[in-house]
Amino acid sequence: MKNPRAALILVAVAILAASIAGAVFLLGQPNNDGNGGGSGNQTLSVVGFPVDAGLHNGKDVMWIRTPDQKVSIRFTARISGTASSLAFYAFAYEGQPTVRVGIQGDSEGLPDGEWINDNSVLVQLNQITGFRAVDLASGVQIQSGEEYHIVVEAAEDPLNGSAGVFVYYANGFGQPFNPINPDIIWNDTAMSVLAHSGQSWVEKNKWPIFVIKYTNGAMEGQPYSLAAPWVVWGDTYVGQTFVPTKDYKITKIAFDVSTKQAAPQDKLYYQIRGPNNQILANGVFAEPGQLTAWQCWVEVELPSPVALKAGETYRIVLLSPGSSLENAYLLYGHEFCYNSSIGYGGHRHAITSSFDGGERWADNYDADAIFRLTVSN
Repeated sequence: MKNPRAALILVAVAILAASIAGAVFLLGQPNNDGNGGGSGNQTLSVVGFPVDAGLHNGKDVMWIRTPDQKVSIRFTARISGTASSLAFYAFAYEGQPTVRVGIQGDSEGLPDGEWINDNSVLVQLNQITGFRAVDLASGVQIQSGEEYHIVVEAAEDPLNGSAGVFVYYANGFGQPFNPINPDIIWNDTAMSVLAHSGQSWVEKNKWPIFVIKYTNGAMEGQPYSLAAPWVVWGDTYVGQTFVPTKDYKITKIAFDVSTKQAAPQDKLYYQIRGPNNQILANGVFAEPGQLTAWQCWVEVELPSPVALKAGETYRIVLLSPGSSLENAYLLYGHEFCYNSSIGYGGHRHAITSSFDGGERWADNYDADAIFRLTVSN
């Protein structure tokens, strides 16, 4: 493909509108600063981490099996500075192949073929899957707002085995951490994965897994490596700890959920808990026969708006006290974060669990629930 950008942007806009933004009920799409459009005295917008990329389809592998195959992770830089290292998620399917990795500029949506600052690194992969951190010894200058490519290619001929670069099956079009407004993700419609078959680059439209680190210690990227379920049953409550950056009034809540197997014995309920663990709102989130083992979005409208104050800690959780572990509900999220400071919300937000019916809570900053809140000002 000479220029896949037009088709990609159409797909990105459609997915962002339907999945990430929840546009069916929006009166104004928030930008990276979280300010929505709309008119009148009340503006509705969405906050949260509603990126379900890969959740229903899992992860995918971009293969490097021959000396002329390559993989590109395309992203729009959020930070200006000197990149000192990068990390990507890879493994060797067989053998111990050596790949070359570095950062290249963009040319009409494709890598321009030149390693920035002649900086590329050889990495020998093994059969342990995980993040591979690579030092960029002489540094790579990055400019905020520009598009770049992390390129991984074979570095030997013949290749000693085969290499795989893990990505999410579907695209999430953004970085989870947004420093302007940590309550929403950093939108990036250019973010994608490309594969080079030896003839040309092909757009794959998937959510990459990568991190860029700068000489001043700042980081950016998509640091989650797995979408996974948490079990909701009995005294085990699960949801999201949330510290708003602005004053909000919640009007709707939504989570991605399913059943573990057979229909649970009890309904699935929600609670919104305040800074002192007090219950601010509660109700039925789903009926036992409403869900199946196939995960889906469920959204409920609150009987009346619930006001949240900026800087205070809240928990929005699901529970099913009368359900057993065997026939439990599942709430989905992203975990195994390379660095939790650039996960969704940084260290302001995290997945939260209680194992004693809501008396005490454990926050896991390595993970975040997949959720969205419709809020008004």
